[in-house]
Amino acid sequence: MPKEALLKPNLHEAYPMVTHGDGVYLFDSAGHRYLDGSSGAMTVSIGHGVAEVAEVMREQAGRVAFTYRTQFTNEPAEELARRLARVAPGDLNHAFFVSSGSEASEFAIRAAVGHWREKGEPQKVKVLGRESSYHGMTMGALSMSGHAARRPDYGSLLHSFPVSPPAYAYRHARAGESDAEYAARSVEEFEASIIAENPDTVAAVIVEPIVGAAGGVLVPPSGYLRLLREACDRQNVLLVLDEVITGAGRTGTWFACAREEVVPDVLLFGKGIGGGYAPLAGVLLRDHMVQIMRQGSGVTPFGHTFSNNPLGAATCLAVWDIIERDRVLENVRRRGVQLEEGLRKLASQYDYIADVRGRGLLWGFEFVLDPGTKRPPTASSYASTVFVKTCFSQGLMLYPAGIAPLNNAVIISPPLTINEAEIDELLARLAAAVTRMGAYIEKWRTEAP
Repeated sequence: MPKEALLKPNLHEAYPMVTHGDGVYLFDSAGHRYLDGSSGAMTVSIGHGVAEVAEVMREQAGRVAFTYRTQFTNEPAEELARRLARVAPGDLNHAFFVSSGSEASEFAIRAAVGHWREKGEPQKVKVLGRESSYHGMTMGALSMSGHAARRPDYGSLLHSFPVSPPAYAYRHARAGESDAEYAARSVEEFEASIIAENPDTVAAVIVEPIVGAAGGVLVPPSGYLRLLREACDRQNVLLVLDEVITGAGRTGTWFACAREEVVPDVLLFGKGIGGGYAPLAGVLLRDHMVQIMRQGSGVTPFGHTFSNNPLGAATCLAVWDIIERDRVLENVRRRGVQLEEGLRKLASQYDYIADVRGRGLLWGFEFVLDPGTKRPPTASSYASTVFVKTCFSQGLMLYPAGIAPLNNAVIISPPLTINEAEIDELLARLAAAVTRMGAYIEKWRTEAP
């Protein structure tokens, strides 16, 4: 038997053994304490080790932990669906639960393609994404992701769904172009991609309201989502918004699309909805899509073994109760302002920090060698990975982001319950890591052609 049977992401690295968590902190077997400045992978919404949630899980497991969706419904899943419909924009009144964001993306594909098949347009099967995007690691989800670093895992097995340019003002906005002008141009480019593919063959487009891991918190200009909604309507394609990261309060509202009052046809959620306590994600569908199913086959897209299970739903309800009772969304907005101010102050002190961007408690920035030309470190420098490891050595966990050649970004996304003093601590540890990063930057500047 091998010494280690559990596969790790990098077989050449040693990983610390976590022992427990408490609020925004994690502890390992060597006694080290880490401030979880990334919520793991933008997942831990209410903090670690919340006994109240653990007790709800114990009680639900004692009643019934699993039922299969074709045999029973259950009250936790029904109630979670009702709550989501209550806070979702517009008539997104129908929820289906799965176990991960990747599964939610797969369900969205089936729902979109099935929608047009029910309407007598079975040729509409393409789902268009964007460059610098990520919707999951399963084959369908990765097919519609513009993530060149992860796509090679499947090689030629992926669908060749086309991708459109991202909304990435720092690198793609033209000199003198206003936010409104850039938003309009970006959507025009996206619509041109739909037209080039023939709208009669396109089922849907999918975008993240704010791009996470693929770009390092790329926030589109105001008006972008509204204009994209209008373009989809003109071309008769569905709009899917992937809020697996941005949903569940991460940006200060339940869903990021609420900022522009945009109602997608399909909305994906996950990660923070279960707070890391249960692997649950899901999909919200608008009334018109469910009505088409009801009038047609009467059958919804197929799910998975653990879809709509009571234990996962009860756990999410417990997380939800804490978010509402403790006014966590208000805390996100207050602490978000504090975090933004600290990040911008830090960027003003170090010329290699560029484009601080974000909303609520989802922030990012990137490293550059020359602020004037915006030249990034070379892809082989692995700037984001180097910085995240530097932060880890300072007892701070962050998330590396960006795709080569722009693998130079980082995500800061602490638990939504983080307090003022803990934000100060996060910023202090971050500043120490940024200072240490200076030696790498100077080395890369010397090596750069």
